[in-house]
Amino acid sequence: MINYRDKIAVHGPTVGLGAEEIANTQRDLDFYIWMHRDRYPASQADAKADTAYRVFMDSGTGVVPQPPPAHTPIPDPPPVPLPGILTRLFAQVARVKNGLGFNDYIGNELGVISNPDTTDYPWPDFSLDYEHGPDLHRVRISFVKHGHDGVWIESRINGGEWVALGADNAKPHYDTRPLLDPALPEVREYRLRWWDKGEPNGEFSPPQKIVVGG
Repeated sequence: MINYRDKIAVHGPTVGLGAEEIANTQRDLDFYIWMHRDRYPASQADAKADTAYRVFMDSGTGVVPQPPPAHTPIPDPPPVPLPGILTRLFAQVARVKNGLGFNDYIGNELGVISNPDTTDYPWPDFSLDYEHGPDLHRVRISFVKHGHDGVWIESRINGGEWVALGADNAKPHYDTRPLLDPALPEVREYRLRWWDKGEPNGEFSPPQKIVVGG
């Protein structure tokens, strides 16, 4: 969507789009990108963190009070367009592809020509980041689904037993578990496999490590 928003200003006139339609499309996509890149992931992550905190406070253990997780800050929304962003976009793309000035170069620039990925991915690609602050301690797990429903995530701490963190189909996943000892850092390892049709499948990825706390 970002690529289409940026490139439509360049190639729109060639395929017959007027300046007003191009501006309206960019306004639509500014809001769509904010909604899907900023607001929705933040609300999903906050919901997961709040659920984990509720479970921890209901039945967890510890010797230090743990405050509720801080909610993810997000940018202010751009101007709000009318509903039907994708309906308008798909109709425009169909007209663009049938326009007299359309060619493969423009199609690739706009990202509206499909190039199927035939690569076999035996396990998910993912990366780890430790996000922390006065009231925030969590590991961000960013992953690529490569056409699968989602991923199955397992973790272990300081070389202990692997435990399941569950499946996730909305990236990123946040591990919001409290530290075993708030005064000591710990090494957390993660491994992922595919999740499809309600079941884990495929090989586990090679484990990745990150130091949390300290």
